Amino acid sequence: MYAYEKVVDSGADQLFSRIYKKLKDENWVVVSYVDISEMMKKQYNITMEPYYIMDVCYPPAARELLDDNYDIGAFIPCKVILAQRDKKTKVIIPRPSVLSREFLNSSGKIAEKYEDIIINLVDAEIK
Repeated sequence: MYAYEKVVDSGADQLFSRIYKKLKDENWVVVSYVDISEMMKKQYNITMEPYYIMDVCYPPAARELLDDNYDIGAFIPCKVILAQRDKKTKVIIPRPSVLSREFLNSSGKIAEKYEDIIINLVDAEIK
């Protein structure tokens, strides 16, 4: 499976705030985020349910991954996607380990270690 996915009975706005805070508290850097629904409303007057794409990085992980395979930069920073539909939110975290095994001829072991960490951090906030 290329990504961790979970559907929860929470709104994306509330999850975004909780996950953002949790990641920062655990020394992850939220490099950027895009609020797709806000952008669509402001730029195109299109209304849609909340949809966030967060780019997140744990600097020691980035260093370890880049030392192992410099081309991993094609798959980092990690993404956390929150897509709300009908009062449920799908949480998606693409797995750099799968992508690096498939496209970079890498074992993916280092990426797996950090995927497990971010998945556990996010899981703690969506229960």
